[in-house]
Amino acid sequence: MLKIKTLIVALIASAFAFSAMAQTVSMGITGTMISYEADGHEKVKSSGTKNTKSEDGTAVIGSIFIELSDLGDYGTTIGLDVMPYGRKIGDGSNTRTDTDTEDASDQAGTNEVDVNLANAAMVYIEQPIDAGIDFGTPFVKIGYQQLTLETDENMPTGSTYGDETMNGYHVGVGIKGDLASGGFWKSGLTYASYEGATFNGSNDADSVKNIIELEDFSTVQLSISIGQSF
Repeated sequence: MLKIKTLIVALIASAFAFSAMAQTVSMGITGTMISYEADGHEKVKSSGTKNTKSEDGTAVIGSIFIELSDLGDYGTTIGLDVMPYGRKIGDGSNTRTDTDTEDASDQAGTNEVDVNLANAAMVYIEQPIDAGIDFGTPFVKIGYQQLTLETDENMPTGSTYGDETMNGYHVGVGIKGDLASGGFWKSGLTYASYEGATFNGSNDADSVKNIIELEDFSTVQLSISIGQSF
């Protein structure tokens, strides 16, 4: 949460720095369809066995944004996009036998887990491109995002995993146009790559634990936004 506050402070500081050049302040909402791919492995307690797994899926999220537009000589936009809630993006389960025979408290059974995305905040820059298109203005976009991956697990052993903050880098393209009501719309397609994360399970009676290494997490996102300038 501290890192997200840092992002907000950075945007506010930028707002003061560019206030003399800024022509427009805007706010709005965004709906995003996310397609994700994740690769990683689980190291199983005292046996040291590594189980490699890949997952993919889709999710729909909503967010709010605030931005400063028409900055400098090139009409640059800088903004902050925040998802003010948590959202389930995936789940999984597996059934395994008790292979950790050194620990009498372990049990065979089905492990179940939900994965939630929360505390997502992104600082971004959009640069319009003069392409002579009648119905809108194309732009390129880059962004830096921080988010939390939360795990809600139900395991026969009673093990739990902590939540981890991840950093991601976005690049994409989009188009922006005016609404008859006086607002504006935007649509964008972006690719994002996130740094890996380590999820440590809780220690059992023998002070050993499972460890999940998320080695690669990437997304393709299609978004539609509606906003109002002030």
